[in-house]
Amino acid sequence: MDYDTPDAVPPPAGGEGRNRPPMDYDTLLDGCCQVGVQIVRCGGEIQRAEDTVRRLLAAYRLEGEVFAVPNCVWVSVRAPDGRVHTVMRRVPSIVTDIDGIERFNDLSRRLCADPPADPAELSARCGAALAELRAYPVVLRLAGYFLGAFFFALFFSGGWAEAAAAGLAGLAGGTVLVLLERARANGFLTTLISAFVLGAAACGLPALGAPINLEVTVAGGLMVLVPGLVFTSFMSDLLTGDMMAGLATFARAVLSAAAIALGTVAAMALFPGQPAGAAVRAADYGGVVYCLFAFLGCLGFCPAMNVRGMGTPLCCLGGAAGWAAYLAVMALGGGSFVASLVGAVVVAVFAEAMARLRKCPATSYSTIALFPLVPGLTIYQAMDHGIRGDTELFWETFFRTFGIAGCIALGLLLVSAVLELQRRWKR
Repeated sequence: MDYDTPDAVPPPAGGEGRNRPPMDYDTLLDGCCQVGVQIVRCGGEIQRAEDTVRRLLAAYRLEGEVFAVPNCVWVSVRAPDGRVHTVMRRVPSIVTDIDGIERFNDLSRRLCADPPADPAELSARCGAALAELRAYPVVLRLAGYFLGAFFFALFFSGGWAEAAAAGLAGLAGGTVLVLLERARANGFLTTLISAFVLGAAACGLPALGAPINLEVTVAGGLMVLVPGLVFTSFMSDLLTGDMMAGLATFARAVLSAAAIALGTVAAMALFPGQPAGAAVRAADYGGVVYCLFAFLGCLGFCPAMNVRGMGTPLCCLGGAAGWAAYLAVMALGGGSFVASLVGAVVVAVFAEAMARLRKCPATSYSTIALFPLVPGLTIYQAMDHGIRGDTELFWETFFRTFGIAGCIALGLLLVSAVLELQRRWKR
């Protein structure tokens, strides 16, 4: 990930510190820490939050220590008198808010370019940016869940009947998800209950005689809940050496996957005797149509992740481009691991290009665009096999999930490393 340009702005050379009144270091650190906390809360990378806080400190001619994990941010500096000042703030529950990441990234750029003389203004501006955040209406978010599940069922080679059933199941599960999130319910319980309602809605249709492939229907609907992006983030953290953040994110992903598997298996237990796949032949739509389904499936999740403006079609275009690269590698005889790696490289290059063109974080484009590539379906399958006691299939799917997630993270890391080498060569 690019942290030099344009995602963040280097500290300015101006500003005469000796003409300023004595610095209130605790207030300054609290303001810097709040910016980092909001970046993490909105789903930004740990490295981005740490780098942003360091640049804010550098704007005030300070060099401090910054440490962030998914639920806390610490900042510490040594004042000229030798005293060490440290501030720690806890991160509220993490949500994926692309508009929030862009707003706080833009705020940090402006603060670094023109740091306010009064450090208390940092907290004030952070609070103002937080107050300006707006979410999509619930109706639009639920419509997005329906469309996302609908088109991802087609993406998984289901028919139109499976797509309609997956859309209804995704809408049911998404409704429960929104209600429980508003009630501030426990995250594991929220996912568990949402998966149960989603699975019951999907399983109820074939029980009524609808000739649908249950596996495809459930897989499409569960895209509303699967923690595939969390798995990719944890692999990226581990590959960059951030063990604490990687392990914490890994635990969150495993718990989410377990809640999904438990909820859907419990729902399926209400309708015993149904095979995972009914006697319905899988469809074959062709590469171009699959890329269109990837585009439209990504579009459905933009309201839930608060993607706004021109970022919406561009994020979806990145998803279609990544899947086109995946299909091209598969057509040339490459395996799913190589195809995932190449697809992730294409998504990362696209995201970096859009970040430079529109002056916003590359994360805004890669988060949605990775949806067709992330191993969301295999995460569910692995946990489902484990709960059913099929040990051999569980381990096979489990390691395949890790392999795909690792290839995606490696593809993103390769692009980031090349750009970093290019910047150093220019210097």
